[in-house]
Amino acid sequence: MNPLGAVLSLALITGALLMLPLVPALRELRTKSDAMPLSVIQQHAGEIRFFADGFRSYLKPIEPALRECIGSGGHSTGTMADGSAYLVLGRGEEALYLPFRERNQFKPVMIASGGDLLLPSETHFSRDIYSTGSVIGGTKNRYRAILAEKDVRLGAESSVMRWVHAVGEFGADPSCNLYGRVSSDKGIRLSRGCGFQRLNAPYIAAGSETDATENGISSTASATTQRVFHDGDFEVQAGQVFLSNLVVRGNLRIGTGAVIRGSVKSERELILESGVSVEGSLISSSRLEIGAGCKVHGPVIAERTALIKAGSCCGTLLHPTTVSAPNIEIDPGVIIFGTLWAREQGQVTTKI
Repeated sequence: MNPLGAVLSLALITGALLMLPLVPALRELRTKSDAMPLSVIQQHAGEIRFFADGFRSYLKPIEPALRECIGSGGHSTGTMADGSAYLVLGRGEEALYLPFRERNQFKPVMIASGGDLLLPSETHFSRDIYSTGSVIGGTKNRYRAILAEKDVRLGAESSVMRWVHAVGEFGADPSCNLYGRVSSDKGIRLSRGCGFQRLNAPYIAAGSETDATENGISSTASATTQRVFHDGDFEVQAGQVFLSNLVVRGNLRIGTGAVIRGSVKSERELILESGVSVEGSLISSSRLEIGAGCKVHGPVIAERTALIKAGSCCGTLLHPTTVSAPNIEIDPGVIIFGTLWAREQGQVTTKI
């Protein structure tokens, strides 16, 4: 064989082998036969109220029993299609006198109440709970999941393993642990010592004395497009008005009473002293500390730890935001409008 022909043949064969894996992609680029959007599995979607909506659908088969019990003031029992036992109460206060501890030890039961549901203390509710009114729990209880068409109030040292949704306000007394998702259409209030992970509501207040109507900040976000870079540590002086977005590749400290008209990002530690106002977002690639009485309009994100001191607020009722970090610690008197997400652990301090 001609040596030149052999080389050309080898080159053509090698090129064909290299192009072969690209044939499906090139054909799709030409014909676009698979242009439909991917299907999203809803249980992994970001809608925090998904579980509550699914639970309402699950309860539809027992709606006739619930209406009958509301009318008669009695109660009934039965089994769902999946084999789960249920208890329907026409009067929610009856739950105070039923032996849930013994019942749950041998046969877990789902509870549906036709009015305000009052629950005893030191009880493990291992199935979901529903109320057409409010749910008021005793102390040291353990819950799987709760849905209330009005308010939810958990007694001290109680815990939730999966989720809670309140159409009204959600409140947790001291030292409760909220391991799953908690959402409310009205607001969330956490007492001292409460642990949390993912919360969503028009407002989230730490401490029962916090007034959500008096802690908002200006609803006008900064429209600045200017940006200042600094390679190394940087400090904004106390009382200074900074008119640009700020990106710092070192540690950043913002002095007392300073006003930032844009967004702030630090690749290391970011500290806001007391009374600072930030009209944009606040991002730290390390530890973030927000001092007392600060106001932040945009998202607050830290890659390690976020500490928020008393009297500070993030977002507004009209412009909710997100506060997110692996570990979050907030003092009583802090208020968040929107979502508070501790990816590993969140805590309300016990400071007075």
